[in-house]
Amino acid sequence: MGLVNARQRREMEAMQAEAVALTEAARWREAGDARARVLDRLQNVTGLATLYDFAKQRPYASAGVEKFLNRAEVKAALGALPDVTWEGCSDAVGEAMQEDVMKSVLPEVEALLRQTRVLLYQGIRDLRDGVVSQEAWIKELRWGGLRAFQNAERAVWRTGEGEEQELAGYVQRSGALTQVVVYGAGHLVPVDNGRAAQEMIEGWVTQTGVFGSGMR
Repeated sequence: MGLVNARQRREMEAMQAEAVALTEAARWREAGDARARVLDRLQNVTGLATLYDFAKQRPYASAGVEKFLNRAEVKAALGALPDVTWEGCSDAVGEAMQEDVMKSVLPEVEALLRQTRVLLYQGIRDLRDGVVSQEAWIKELRWGGLRAFQNAERAVWRTGEGEEQELAGYVQRSGALTQVVVYGAGHLVPVDNGRAAQEMIEGWVTQTGVFGSGMR
């Protein structure tokens, strides 16, 4: 992609190795801090506005969301306590979950796959928690349907009709697992490509189109 050169890549791979070693040693807080240093270094050397979407010139704006969710009638509709203030990124929550960040949830995903359908989706422009890392841990699943999933056809997914048709992403599915790579989106898929996000959720829930039983 050209965002870093060979020297910068080597530097970050060394930093990454430290984070991996700390994770394997179950030193969760230190591992999380090491990962944060890798991400900070990546953002510094690339000069990107946000790692959540490498195409953006400005970070995601969240003021409108915070204002909306803190309205009294919205809190009431959601069943939230009236005296609680919603924050996009809460320091208190982050501190409470600090040691959970680097813990694998692979067993939980495996348990879900044995009981229900699972949808995994990510925006193609997400550098922080992107497609490559997701596909790496999918390969590690201890799930009876993994081989069939890996050999399944990957469909090109488009939204709209006729001349209004647009590329929306790529869908691979088999058995209980559906993986979607959303085109034109970063980490916050509904913000970046709302139409694709809605069609994806509706298609997956109703099992229609490229998300339906007609595709194997």
